[in-house]
Amino acid sequence: MNLFSLTKEKNIQKTVRVLMYPNITFQQDLEKDSYIQVIKNQIKLLNEIRNDLWFYLILPCSVPSLAFDNVTQYYTGFETYPPTMRSNFNVKNIKNIINEAADIDVVMSHLPEHTHALKNTMYNVTQHIPPVFGYCHWFDLKDVVAWNKDSFLQNITGLLEYERCYLNTQHQKDLVINQAKETFNDKTIEKLNNILTVQHLGVNTGDIISEINESPEKIIVFNHRPDTYKHFKQFIALTDKLWETRKDFKVWVPLLDKSNRDYVITDKGDKQWYYNKLKECCVGFSPKQTYGGWSVATTDGMMNGVPYIMYNDTYYKELNPNADFFTTDDEALKLFNDYLDTDIRNVKAKESLEHLHKNLIYKDKMVDMNDYMNDLLSKQKVMGNSEKLKEIIGWIKDNKSMTKKEIMLKLGWGRGIKWTPYRRALMNHPNIYDENNSEPTYNWKT
Repeated sequence: MNLFSLTKEKNIQKTVRVLMYPNITFQQDLEKDSYIQVIKNQIKLLNEIRNDLWFYLILPCSVPSLAFDNVTQYYTGFETYPPTMRSNFNVKNIKNIINEAADIDVVMSHLPEHTHALKNTMYNVTQHIPPVFGYCHWFDLKDVVAWNKDSFLQNITGLLEYERCYLNTQHQKDLVINQAKETFNDKTIEKLNNILTVQHLGVNTGDIISEINESPEKIIVFNHRPDTYKHFKQFIALTDKLWETRKDFKVWVPLLDKSNRDYVITDKGDKQWYYNKLKECCVGFSPKQTYGGWSVATTDGMMNGVPYIMYNDTYYKELNPNADFFTTDDEALKLFNDYLDTDIRNVKAKESLEHLHKNLIYKDKMVDMNDYMNDLLSKQKVMGNSEKLKEIIGWIKDNKSMTKKEIMLKLGWGRGIKWTPYRRALMNHPNIYDENNSEPTYNWKT
């Protein structure tokens, strides 16, 4: 059931309005950008948990897959090259989006490098002072970035503005903390350690297949980005060695633009086609990562019945401790031959599905995030029983319904008076409700 196809009466509720700030690094096809994939899942699951949220998404252009009934999309330009994107914050555009007619209860930022500037803009030149938490799937670690100058310091100073920031793995958190120790004192490191919170990116129960394909084609899939930090060249060198000894397999690299080897295929299609193609594969490969983050590519394959051989490091053992791991090329080659030739492939595929069901259902993680968001809001400053608050309550009662814009025009407040504590007081009032649509509207209900 669509939670938001409800009667007008039921839409009048204690709406929680969430501003989501993006971290977009793949504008060539936004539907394939990792940020878009993550928030699409987060919004979907939060909507299954509750029906009182409204999301404001800042995007470079329209994204059809994010057109939920409780989402407003705002468009502003973003640089396409990651280093310049992270250093380019447009105050004017952001101020126009979060103007006096808007209500923001909480900010969920996915881009720490902009979070200090975002919070600075909101707190100093608007009437909003909402709490900020978020999620970050990329850190400009010095041993990972391919460009000459990283944004790690901006990354850290932005993180320090969060109440909490979720990240992929404990391994990734350790990398961030250890590099931060090179610059920041113990007190700051302690604060950073408390802010960074591990949250594994799981899968949806409905996306996990019920039965594996027990007669797959001899296809090895590398469904990660074919980049340096994913050690793609080393993977190809490894499959070249395998090709020298046998010629009965293919390697599928869906994100590779062009193949220069007979055995490498780059077939592409939409998401459902991609999932169906995964079901045909025999084994997946999870490479060494200098980054140490979560691998959505790996969980994509696992939930479609593909077992993965994984580089022997902690970030993959967090993902699936029951997998087969390799350290050397010889170990990887032996595993490839075993999976291509024996039933161990089917055994490990079934084990992977079982592990997903028991440990990596993402909705469980989103229940925790939802509880945290409620707790965060409960601790925010609430305006006391002031004369101005009584006056605002009286206006709403007399008019039965007033938009936020109408209230602000009547108040005539400048940026120096903060609205957020007043909103918290209004949302605590037993007779005042916020209509669940894009424009905040305060309704009196006896």
